[in-house]
Amino acid sequence: MTRQLASIQKILNIEAIPDADNILKCTILGWSCVIAKKDNFKVGDLVVYIEIDSVVSERPEFEFLRERKFRIRTIKLRKQVSQGLVLPLSILPSNKKYKENDDVTEILGVKKYDPEGDLERKLAEEKANRTNNKIQKFLLKYPWYRRLIFKPKQGGFPKFIKKTDESRIQLFPDICEREKNTIFQITEKLDGQSVTLFLLKKSKHKFLFWSFGSDYQFGVCSRNLYLPKENDSSYWTIAKQYNIKKVLENLMFTSPNNNLVVLQGEIIGNNIQGNKYKINGYKFYAFNLLINGKPTDTKTMLFVLNDKGIETVPLLSINFELKSTIPEMVEYSKGKSLLADIPREGVVIRNYDKFISFKVVNPDFLLKYEE
Repeated sequence: MTRQLASIQKILNIEAIPDADNILKCTILGWSCVIAKKDNFKVGDLVVYIEIDSVVSERPEFEFLRERKFRIRTIKLRKQVSQGLVLPLSILPSNKKYKENDDVTEILGVKKYDPEGDLERKLAEEKANRTNNKIQKFLLKYPWYRRLIFKPKQGGFPKFIKKTDESRIQLFPDICEREKNTIFQITEKLDGQSVTLFLLKKSKHKFLFWSFGSDYQFGVCSRNLYLPKENDSSYWTIAKQYNIKKVLENLMFTSPNNNLVVLQGEIIGNNIQGNKYKINGYKFYAFNLLINGKPTDTKTMLFVLNDKGIETVPLLSINFELKSTIPEMVEYSKGKSLLADIPREGVVIRNYDKFISFKVVNPDFLLKYEE
């Protein structure tokens, strides 16, 4: 599912909030949001819904968010958790008719809150500053040029690998009923930095009786970018620290037909998301292992990788059935991290036979760290 940061959605339910005279709770998709009574919203109304982890533009309608740097995050009002911003359609241009699920992200100038993307831009900036090109050095003085060249490009990530970005359960409001008899595996979601590492088998070039060229390409990627040259970033540090290239070679050679091995995981540690886990240096926890495009289930991945000195994200269950409702699943996501004395960020839920994968984020974690 393509993420719509701002979209047209329907109010599915409205409830009173105890001891609150001016606000109400409403349900949009699977989200619970606080709305103002004075807006006179009704069940069935179409509204503009802006997701958490969004940053809105500096428009008069959003001036009340200036102190929060225009960021939409999880908040609590009168003991009611609210996730997202609900606005009337009147904030949109009136020259078109809007319908449910329309994406209005660009119309409203909404951007994703993206600290990892900020880090990627920093890496790009450091690389650009090392250039010997006098023209580029001159242009780097100007903000418009820095914004242009430091913006991560979609083409920078290998097209043959899927990015690591799970959708939240709230975007699938019927999933608890639809998949009530499905068995899932559950792991703890870690608050770190996504990394993708791969080994790709390449065809050798031939000339008469000689073959030349490299047999295999080893790659290191951040969430959005391929980082072809070894550097001192956390991504390459992890690759060297865990000898990932050797690990992937061992996995590649388990079968003569293997052409691609992909290992994806989370880096936690110094200068990453505030280092909530209090790690010295960096640690890597794998959450995806794909061989020839086929994902390895969590239990098997744990067995295969632990033998090679690589830990997986904490495994919570291999035989889990979804709760009856999304609020119950959100309640399940709460709990203590298995890695540190902090609330866990949430859980990731997968069924490998049906290729179902989504996350449930713990609101207690979001509130504690103001996320």
